[in-house]
Amino acid sequence: MLVVALVMLIAIMLLGLNSLRGSSLQVRMGSGIYDRQIAFHAAESGLRQAEAAVAIGANPVFDGTNGLFPTPVPLSNGTFVDRWTNAATAWRDATAVASGPKTPTPQYIAEDLGEWESWYLCNNAFPKDALCLAPVYRITARSGSAGNANQIMLQETFRP
Repeated sequence: MLVVALVMLIAIMLLGLNSLRGSSLQVRMGSGIYDRQIAFHAAESGLRQAEAAVAIGANPVFDGTNGLFPTPVPLSNGTFVDRWTNAATAWRDATAVASGPKTPTPQYIAEDLGEWESWYLCNNAFPKDALCLAPVYRITARSGSAGNANQIMLQETFRP
């Protein structure tokens, strides 16, 4: 009788340990999702700050410093080097985003892509509309350090 009770006690203990392990895994997964959401919102905040930096009236200088870059120039073989993957790119720090105990600092770069048509074939019209061509920028924002599992990178084409 005592042996049966001991076996039952061990079986119940093993079931309890297994459920405890599953609960701790769920807590870690939930924490990862939370960290990823914070990083996503911080990267989104970086996009908005970059939009304000290149908006009409801000008079940005696209000289490769402070996160603002001139129009990309193709290499000799006609391809481009993506600035957001280049380790030598100087990212601009945006305002830190406070979210509970974490305050991630997003970073961004903005590239001047020149003037593009505001609507299809407006450049072929005569007389040409004054609003036909408008400046366009490629903005890339990231949050989280490189190699971090929760690093988020967002990119948009922005026309002020």
